[in-house]
Amino acid sequence: MMHLLLLSPLVDFDQRFDTEELLNGGIALFALILLALTLSTYRRTHLRRLLLVSAAFGLFAVEVVIRQLDAFVFVIGYQTDQIITTVMELIVLLLFFLAIVMKK
Repeated sequence: MMHLLLLSPLVDFDQRFDTEELLNGGIALFALILLALTLSTYRRTHLRRLLLVSAAFGLFAVEVVIRQLDAFVFVIGYQTDQIITTVMELIVLLLFFLAIVMKK
């Protein structure tokens, strides 16, 4: 109860979730599931490219969470939020590319 009182000036609890927020939550959850699956597969196969894919899924989930936290809790600023999420998307794409072209 105490943390709710501390967060209440930052978060508007009366605001309802809209469709975009629910979809973003679903996307983040799906990315975390894919992260767990690829890490589980890595433990069985020890293919290094799966670590790159796992990192990409993890960063993708973090990027969605940052975008949502910025909308609800933090007021970083529109440009800062866009720069952070765009750089993270670029890193995710690079990790997927490296996983594809990487030899065993």
